[in-house]
Amino acid sequence: MIAWWDPPADGATNMALDEALAAEAARLDRVLVRISTWSEPTLSLGAFQAIAEARAHRALEGVKIVRRPSGGGAILHGSDVTLAVAVPRLHPRGGTQQLYDAVHGALVAELTARGVVAGLSPGAARGERSGSDPEASGASTSGPPAEGPLLCFDRRAVGDVVLPVADGRFGSDSKILGSAQRRLRGAVLQHGSLLLGANRLVAEDVRHPGLDQLQPIPGSDWGWRGGSSGGTALVRGWLTRLAATLGDGLETPAGRFSPSPEAGYEEGLDRFRQDSWNARR
Repeated sequence: MIAWWDPPADGATNMALDEALAAEAARLDRVLVRISTWSEPTLSLGAFQAIAEARAHRALEGVKIVRRPSGGGAILHGSDVTLAVAVPRLHPRGGTQQLYDAVHGALVAELTARGVVAGLSPGAARGERSGSDPEASGASTSGPPAEGPLLCFDRRAVGDVVLPVADGRFGSDSKILGSAQRRLRGAVLQHGSLLLGANRLVAEDVRHPGLDQLQPIPGSDWGWRGGSSGGTALVRGWLTRLAATLGDGLETPAGRFSPSPEAGYEEGLDRFRQDSWNARR
């Protein structure tokens, strides 16, 4: 498994690189991972969500919007770290549900080892999967996911990573990781967003607590600083466990992910910048 740690980027750049990651995974027949953050607060819409709802949300006024190629609910980025995992379709552990469970289970194991009480959500009453879309595995594979709250972290689905809380606003737990999938170019692409802290650059109405607020540990800094912070160490441990689960070693090359010309990055970047894509629904 090869994992790149990329510098912060805008929404269109992040989405185009993640889509190119799937093309490269198919071409190289390798599991590829891209860890990314965001250069400004950005709302990434799920592939099947209506942009009108996001634009009408008073608390999200002025926030830039990009549409992901993957399904699921909208994610407000800026205080999270995004994990894009691309697995060739014929990989022995490349089943879409296997991948979903591997990514989330590896994070729970790493958090538990660090003294954080974490678990997997049983989901909503209908047992939906957060990664469901017409081309993804889970409980619903025949069409877009059922209507629900706009924001991913307001939803609960089977397998979401949650931490217990006593805050009535969030019920008995708070979600810190949700994922969504799509089959692209001979590979399965999974997006996962790990909420390290509350996004203080946006209105309180859409500000969810992250690890910083939910389970602070003396001497640990969950925040992303790009060096040797607690957040960085956590993600490194998460990746090591994920590679082991997928039956692979972990390689972390120096520098950013740089797709080959065949991966279609430039074409994707242009598409993700256009209203013809972002406002298609």
